[in-house]
Amino acid sequence: MTAAPAVAKPVAGPTPDLLARAFHAAPNGFVLVDRQGTIVAANTALEAMFGHAPQSLVGQPLETLLPGAVQEAHVGLREAFFDRPEPRAMGAGRVLYARRADGHEFPVEIGLNPLLAPEGPLVLASVVDISERLALEWAFRGLFDASPYGLLIVDDEGRIVMANRVLAESLGHLPAALAGQPLQMLLPERYRGAHAALMAGYRQTGEARMMGRGRDLTALHADGSELPVEIGLSRVRWQRRAMTLAAVSDISVRKRLELELRQANANLQEFTYVASHDLRSPLRGIADLVEWINADLAEPPPEVRRNLDRVSQRIVRMERLIDDLLSYARAGRAATEFTPVDIGSLVREILEMQPLPAGFEVTLSMKAAPFLATRTPLETVLRNLLSNAVKHHDRSAAHLRVTAVEDDSYCEVCVIDDGPGVPESAKDRIFQLFQTLTARERGGSGIGLALTKRLVEVHGGRIELRSPVAEGRGACFRFWWPRFPRRTSDEP
Repeated sequence: MTAAPAVAKPVAGPTPDLLARAFHAAPNGFVLVDRQGTIVAANTALEAMFGHAPQSLVGQPLETLLPGAVQEAHVGLREAFFDRPEPRAMGAGRVLYARRADGHEFPVEIGLNPLLAPEGPLVLASVVDISERLALEWAFRGLFDASPYGLLIVDDEGRIVMANRVLAESLGHLPAALAGQPLQMLLPERYRGAHAALMAGYRQTGEARMMGRGRDLTALHADGSELPVEIGLSRVRWQRRAMTLAAVSDISVRKRLELELRQANANLQEFTYVASHDLRSPLRGIADLVEWINADLAEPPPEVRRNLDRVSQRIVRMERLIDDLLSYARAGRAATEFTPVDIGSLVREILEMQPLPAGFEVTLSMKAAPFLATRTPLETVLRNLLSNAVKHHDRSAAHLRVTAVEDDSYCEVCVIDDGPGVPESAKDRIFQLFQTLTARERGGSGIGLALTKRLVEVHGGRIELRSPVAEGRGACFRFWWPRFPRRTSDEP
């Protein structure tokens, strides 16, 4: 007996009741409209969105949900859709508005889908309230436009979607004029051939990074000149698409200052080389001549002896000036060897090597824990400030104070004296090279404080002067030295 062939059982479709429940349970608003513009059905989400009572919209004209200004025009648009029905977004590229029961208007997105029912053609409109999304978009646009850095959003076809004011003005354009233009209009001609491939490679990785690291990048100004820039790239989603956000910084001023600084450093190095090699030898020769004259003149007259001694003193001072200049030139780069340093111990070691004159005393107040620092530059700064306080004191007895406290990521050190202080007219130039308080400054070269300031700033700190300190006298040199090792991003 042969078995009867199996017959596939028909799969039952969703029942009308199930479809109705799904329609009302949908989180988005749905409204069903006939050709005459009458609302046939509206789900619960749409009624809540528009602030209408359940089932109160059925039988009402669709234009009830629209702002008064567009109701009349909408009738013609609705009839045109029924003449050529096809699924599509309504008002693509524009912000559409709907009207709640209380008259308040709010932004929406609407999708249209034609349906054929026994009673005639219908259209199912899906409605999404985009108020929150639009508010976030406007907030982003506000931040984008207000940014102090040049910002640019570019789509994956290489066209500028949006540019902020800073970017546009730095390149000689209006922000609105850049929208929709190819990005290549902002690139010098020599970059354009390889740019498309480079951007395609970047889109595959998508990591946030600097563009053209290690190369000099320039952007094309509207007048045809080129502007040095730094560019940071990030992938973002904007207008429902993946795009590239470029942060563009105009570094033309920085480049000019870097060039000037390099030139100044080169001039200083050249000068110190000349001072070291071309001046030291003649000075030694002059010193030898003075010694020979002293030897030849067994008993020179007192006036001659005094003049020869003055020559010797000035030779020594000139040699010290050359040494100071070399020290100042070497202070142009930060030291990188960090060791634990205790400020109190360091000051005591300096005072052991350079004892204070009779009648001078020093008080230490150390409230900073030992920290990692470059010992030699820090020691040089403290030695110069202590020596400066002693050298410029005008009395036989003096009291110096050295304090150290922790100030966030810095150690704040003060060297305070009770000497004559610094005149107001000298405060602006006291840290400058070759500047002294008086024309005859106890053999000073005018480099000590300039060297001190250079060392502090090269190592990431700062220094200031306060004078007088008390009763019209005294000076306080306060400097901040980093308590934690620092590095620059271009270090290996």
